Amino acid sequence: MDFSKVKNTLVQIFFDVLIFFSSFTISFYLRGQLDIAGLESLPQEYSAYFLRYVGIILAVKLIIFFIFRIYRKIWKYASLRDFVDIVAALALSTIVMVFIFYILQTRVLPYFPRSILIIDFLLTLILVIASRFSARIFSELIFGSIYSRKKRTLILGAGDAGEMIVREMIRQKKSEYVPVGFLDDDRSKIGRQIHGIRVYGKTDELGKYIKKLAINEVIIAIPSASGEVRKNIAFVAKEAGVVCKTLPSLYEIIDGKAHLYQVRDIQIEDILGRKPVSLKYTELLGQFSDKSILISGAGGSIGSELCRQIIKFKPSKLIMVDHSENDMFLIEQELSEKYDYPSAIPIVADIRDKQSMRGVFKKYKPQIIFHAAAYKHVPLMQLNPEAALQNNFIGTKMLAKMAIENEVERFVMLSTDKAVKPNSIMGVSKLLSEKYLQSLSKTRKTIFIIVRFGNVLGSRGSVVPIFQSQIESGGPVYVTHPEMNRFFMTISEASQLVIQSCAMGDGGEIFVLDMGNPINILELARNMIRLYGLNPDKDIKIVFSGVRRGEKMNEELTGSHEKLETTRIPSIFLASSGDSKDREELLNLLFNIERELLIYDYANLFKDLKKVIPEFDEKKMWSKV
Repeated sequence: MDFSKVKNTLVQIFFDVLIFFSSFTISFYLRGQLDIAGLESLPQEYSAYFLRYVGIILAVKLIIFFIFRIYRKIWKYASLRDFVDIVAALALSTIVMVFIFYILQTRVLPYFPRSILIIDFLLTLILVIASRFSARIFSELIFGSIYSRKKRTLILGAGDAGEMIVREMIRQKKSEYVPVGFLDDDRSKIGRQIHGIRVYGKTDELGKYIKKLAINEVIIAIPSASGEVRKNIAFVAKEAGVVCKTLPSLYEIIDGKAHLYQVRDIQIEDILGRKPVSLKYTELLGQFSDKSILISGAGGSIGSELCRQIIKFKPSKLIMVDHSENDMFLIEQELSEKYDYPSAIPIVADIRDKQSMRGVFKKYKPQIIFHAAAYKHVPLMQLNPEAALQNNFIGTKMLAKMAIENEVERFVMLSTDKAVKPNSIMGVSKLLSEKYLQSLSKTRKTIFIIVRFGNVLGSRGSVVPIFQSQIESGGPVYVTHPEMNRFFMTISEASQLVIQSCAMGDGGEIFVLDMGNPINILELARNMIRLYGLNPDKDIKIVFSGVRRGEKMNEELTGSHEKLETTRIPSIFLASSGDSKDREELLNLLFNIERELLIYDYANLFKDLKKVIPEFDEKKMWSKV
């Protein structure tokens, strides 16, 4: 039971009883039946029964107020509909009293002038309205009237998030939103009110209520909504010509609360998102709390999101390493100002710089490392194969060796589906890194863990921002091939699952994140165009540019020697390998590849790469051959 609500209701009832008694008493005074002498001045035929009159009137009015749900309203947000409800309740109570006092009149309740009830109705109405609407008037004097604003807004979702958003809309003086109504699929909520705003119907009736209520903007306030639900809502809103915005998904809401400032335009990530995953927060808190954690590539899309997510577990230090000065400045500023996290240490350095990295390890003594630094753009790396191998493979080797030397507890490397049967030099570089870390596992104190996933929606240089830029420029949108498919995952989802994988590993595992079903790139382009309220091939043309060098038509998450096994987290799988290559032989091959790369011995480099990766074909993968 909510005792605060019970207390508020009892207070309202107490003041209503005072109002009902005072109004009835003053009615006799105004009618000339009573003077300042009190009840003794009443005519004898009234004075003996006055308390009976009062008892009946109080009972009738209180019962009817409960029937009209007057005590369920929050009067700080009183509206015209609430005024009408009060008038109707008092009018009905007057009719009932006329029936009792005049039609069922007996010697127990003798006659008194009819004008008493009319005066009583008017007095009670004035006093009740004054008592109820004073809170609304006071609020608007401070915050401003919501009806002076411009955007008539329909909120989809009458749950906790929807309630918080409407509350902020009403209270914030500078907000341009005026909440008009809710839609929700919970039938028990339909017809009820939240802060005076009615729940009209179900979400699949969106088109109907956009027209009926003259809506300017739709806000999706359902953080747990699936991508399919968001997509349907967004397309209906766009077809109706209204703006569609959304609250973030559960992955993005850091403090568990919905705020008006979080409302943003709906994005392609929102309509492709899957059902949120339930993570083991208690386990993660024990893993990361008061630990010194280093993130390489901390300024990148995944690295910066890892920073945002990890600070929830209160590490003692968060060491952020990135070679980009600007990216480092932005994430450090965001953590300190937006999230009020004072222990972020920004370090501008290249992970291949041995001297700089040794200084970092010596000074800050990281206990857990998330290695997110990598070159990732497939076509660009095809033109710069040495850079891809030096940064992704040799850089990983160098960081792993330092982790062993400094007895780091856990080392998590972010890998990619492009490392599976690689068709590009970028994939080759990540596969070599996977094999090197696996060869170190279970022979050292440091636990090495590999997390493999596909494309990340919205990351810099990925297909989504490219399509977005092309659409905003008026097109055309360039799609490589109509049958090309890719796995996609949101940045926040990938980051949280990487963090969970860190706590699960015992050493040497390759965890594969559940990427869902592959998405057709052509369909992705069409959906993005629709999100802008435009028609594919009509308003924005789609042009097929051809498959680029190093690209596959379809990506895979497991190799020919691997099979997926379930883990205790439904969205995380374990790729078990049947590859029986000798560990020492593998380490020697990887050492030779590193040496041959550094001295540009391409003939032997290609031979050794083929020994490790049978799929390697220098004529297709090495642009300088």
